[in-house]
Amino acid sequence: MNNTTNTRLIKSIISSACASLILAACGGGGGGDTAPDSSLVSASSGAIVSPSSHAGSNETLASEAAPTETAATETTEAKAEPATEEAAPGPFGQNANDYRMTFSDEFENGFNTSVWNDTTWDKPAPETVNYAVEDGSLKMWPARDPQGNFVARVIDTDGKFYQTYGYYEIEAKLPVGKGTWPAFWLYNHDEPGNFRPEIDIMEAYAGGGPASGWSDANFHPTAYAPTIWTGAPGVLGGTKMVMDLGDLSAGYHKYALKWEPGKQTYYFDGKEVYSVNLEMPRRMYLMLDLLYGSASGQPDDSTPTGKNNSFDVKYVRVWQFK
Repeated sequence: MNNTTNTRLIKSIISSACASLILAACGGGGGGDTAPDSSLVSASSGAIVSPSSHAGSNETLASEAAPTETAATETTEAKAEPATEEAAPGPFGQNANDYRMTFSDEFENGFNTSVWNDTTWDKPAPETVNYAVEDGSLKMWPARDPQGNFVARVIDTDGKFYQTYGYYEIEAKLPVGKGTWPAFWLYNHDEPGNFRPEIDIMEAYAGGGPASGWSDANFHPTAYAPTIWTGAPGVLGGTKMVMDLGDLSAGYHKYALKWEPGKQTYYFDGKEVYSVNLEMPRRMYLMLDLLYGSASGQPDDSTPTGKNNSFDVKYVRVWQFK
């Protein structure tokens, strides 16, 4: 998909739009009402998206913090007028007429703090900066802090954008090396206690090695997995390892989820790769991260650091069903 064309489409949409927003405060810092129904959030456009409480998600499934309750099934979006000249791009491989765009960042105008956080609700931001928006991409790369520890990075929309159901898509190129663990996922910590519903649209483990099926002998990722956690601690809703995809660090691919009431369907470059019947009715926010560990093992001196080994995301787009 041509990124320049997509950017032109988005800019055409927002040129006639006048956005206003009533945000919901997410858990971890407060609760509140969500915004009324709407048609577009454009993170790259400069549309006003005001933050509420600053919150984020833990790197692990469970969390020790207990956020306040909020309306868990509603959607927070910016209010905007529909496009008058050109239609917004639809999900890749789907009928565009079935959807309306609710969020888009094409990463053409820097890191937009009005819709993204660079830390989480329960952790301070790492002092070592290992992310940037440049050359039309959001990039997160392996880096070490002054103590020599590898720096994890989480980018999310907690407190700024939420949605229940719809279609979620990124186009991205994955990093290589031991320990690298990039992911695109949805998360919710609205409720008190440890109820944490989570939808992992893409997780990859380049450090697994060829015997694991996750990567080749050079620790280039060749597989990924969608995984679903229902919210009850440790309760798995479903998972599938999508294998033999070639080197996922060599080029950009589309990772997507169609989230319907009672069903989730996952896509790779527009092709269905997994489906599960499962009801998950709570709103969620967007997350992109580069962590380390799990099936990827631990990073070491062989793990390439720096921008040339980025989790490189060309765009993030979200649609709601019409």
